Amino acid sequence: MRAQRIWLLILNITFNLVMGFILPVNTIFIHKNLHESLVTAGFALMVYSAFMMIGNALGGIMFDRFSKRGTLYIGYGISIISLLGMSVHHVWPTYAIMLFILGFGMGLVYTAVNAYTAFIAEQMSGNSRVIFNNMYLAANIGIAIGSTAVGFIFKWSIFFTFFIPMLLFVLSAVILLLKADVLDHVEEHESPVNESNYVKSSDTLDPKIAIGSSRFNVNLVIICASIFIVWLGYSQWDSNLSAYMLDQGYTTREYGLVFTINAASLLIIQPVMNRVVSKVFKLLKYQIFLGTVIMGSSFLLLPSAKSYLAYVISMLILTVGESMVFPTIPALLSKMSTNKNRGAFQSFYSIFGSLGRAIGPYAGSLIITALSFSTLFVSITISMIIVAVAMIGVKELA
Repeated sequence: MRAQRIWLLILNITFNLVMGFILPVNTIFIHKNLHESLVTAGFALMVYSAFMMIGNALGGIMFDRFSKRGTLYIGYGISIISLLGMSVHHVWPTYAIMLFILGFGMGLVYTAVNAYTAFIAEQMSGNSRVIFNNMYLAANIGIAIGSTAVGFIFKWSIFFTFFIPMLLFVLSAVILLLKADVLDHVEEHESPVNESNYVKSSDTLDPKIAIGSSRFNVNLVIICASIFIVWLGYSQWDSNLSAYMLDQGYTTREYGLVFTINAASLLIIQPVMNRVVSKVFKLLKYQIFLGTVIMGSSFLLLPSAKSYLAYVISMLILTVGESMVFPTIPALLSKMSTNKNRGAFQSFYSIFGSLGRAIGPYAGSLIITALSFSTLFVSITISMIIVAVAMIGVKELA
């Protein structure tokens, strides 16, 4: 079990290293280097995320019905080919086409890694939220290293900006080839020794029956809407905030440093918040509620931001909120699933997260163009508070 978690954490770190390389530079590269408009850049990112969403959905089905490791192999293969194409032929519109294909491949990988996490969490003794928190920390370590490194590499070489992520996925595929047997040792039908210590989502207790079919469906709608809105808002930091900060006179390196601060602070904030909040809130939905409200409030600092410190403080507040929301939603979905549909349920988080990331940059650019950055930030805050309140209505099994 320990070996499973270690190798899964490594795969998660490498995946997010790639995300850290790709996400911060896309808008800047399309807008500044390829000389396309900000709206075009937002539209390209929307299509990229839409392809990732398709990969998420297909990945959940393939994981449950086809092959766990096969899903990862296919995802890595597609991603490697597209990144190689972006490395050697980064011109418009070929770059966009390769970006879309990359989104599909990464969507397959993301859902498969999350589904593996849920399977392992099902068998953990003690609080199974731990593995989701550890995976989230690993993801942010990857994002931090990737976004920091790309701030230097992007100015040095466009080729290596995309070639290094390709090598990371090659490394992941090699790890999978050598350690797939370890990951496949998940005993999906193993009976827990102490059932009270588990997230109860086994085949002997179907949450849909326990909660009631119609109420269960309402739960899913609220959770998916929350995922969508939270990621729609968060995606502004990956896209339109880059242009906003560059317009304010900040450099690409300073923009990337904000993500480094985000990830570094998570190493302190996440363990503290997890220990404190998990004791205060026994039900996951209340933790998600509070975290979403905190995330939304962070955007209120941006319209009046006059210094770099203001952006850092906004990101730190966002970090406190996300540390409560992002690892907890997959844990809640795992709590609502069974061994027959765990991959599909984890794909909900991937799908609606990708949908938020898809629509977010483009919708944000439209609001900015028609109105203002300030209107965008206030709208995000209001939207997050609405879904946070709706989350209280979720019926969660104790």
